[in-house]
Amino acid sequence: MTVIHLQDSIVEIARSFLATTVKCQHCGGQAAMEYVGDGSIGLHVCPERYVSRIIGYGSQFDTGRFMGFVQKAIQGAQEVEAGDIRVASRYAWDLGLARESNDPILKEMYWTQNYRRTRSEDPDGVGVFFCANGDSFFIQPLKNDERLCGKCRTS
Repeated sequence: MTVIHLQDSIVEIARSFLATTVKCQHCGGQAAMEYVGDGSIGLHVCPERYVSRIIGYGSQFDTGRFMGFVQKAIQGAQEVEAGDIRVASRYAWDLGLARESNDPILKEMYWTQNYRRTRSEDPDGVGVFFCANGDSFFIQPLKNDERLCGKCRTS
């Protein structure tokens, strides 16, 4: 069992223990974890660059700030409501870690692109994608296969 200490950063813990792959809701392939900014935001992104989930990590919940980030990222695809942001606490025991206390190690806030409320079976619908250059989100029809945002395509 791994022992963690209070000085271990939230980002280090998230990257070490929560960087999973999941089945992509868009293509059925594997969506791997990628990080943006300071590493406190993770994305499940498939090889086609579709974003299945956006996850924020921190020691406290700041759902307003996280919701603002998601709204900006998906602007033009759909509306984000407070109920679309889910929150979870992660404890040492559920990560298989040893720790002196039973207090939460970190908090997660996450948004999934295909909640039932926003799920669409429309083949001409749009989705949120993350540029292959790793610097921006973009919106495109789900059937498109572009992996670069508009800025990178014109550069």
